[in-house]
Amino acid sequence: MDGDYADVAGLARVKEKHKALLILDEAHATLVAGPSGGGAADAAGVAHLVDVHVGTLSKAFGAHGGFAALSRDAKTLVLNAGRAYAFSTAPPAPCVAAATAALAVASSEPQHRARLWRHCRRARAAAGAPPQPAGAGATAVSPILPILLGNDRAALRASGALLAAGMHVPAIRPPTVPLGTSRLRVSLSAAHSDADVDRLLAGLARGGLLAAPPAGRL
Repeated sequence: MDGDYADVAGLARVKEKHKALLILDEAHATLVAGPSGGGAADAAGVAHLVDVHVGTLSKAFGAHGGFAALSRDAKTLVLNAGRAYAFSTAPPAPCVAAATAALAVASSEPQHRARLWRHCRRARAAAGAPPQPAGAGATAVSPILPILLGNDRAALRASGALLAAGMHVPAIRPPTVPLGTSRLRVSLSAAHSDADVDRLLAGLARGGLLAAPPAGRL
């Protein structure tokens, strides 16, 4: 809910020191973080030290299902001993085709990721947030930006006002977040245009939710 990153490099050091197994959930970072969209581990430069990368095909991929990227030996173990896998079924062929196409686009058209990063930097600056979320690697930018309001009703009012202006920015309330930390959860996308970000920042400014006036386009 905060758009922050785990200290993946630190986890990798602990894994190496103790000869442990490192399994990383890349659900929100796949195709987004890292110089090639490889995820949070890619952004932190430690992708080679992660034993299992787990992710979803229903976020940046825009498809359905999920994946686990792992060694051949680990794959054999999961196929034969994974309890959850034993009763799962293959994903529908159209979803596999869509995910494959999305991976090809993400690999060959980095301009989409660059546009998303530009949106993120601009929104974070306007909201007074640090340029990089805690724990992020050098190229990691989070498309999730929380606007903390504290009060449940204030968050609902702000969300409703933005929805009336044509923007869906959900209010996140307890028990999803701790009491007194209700917030707006801004989720930016490469599909958003600069004009969309203009409208978002103008809407947040009208509600007094920006730490600084909307900055010019970066």
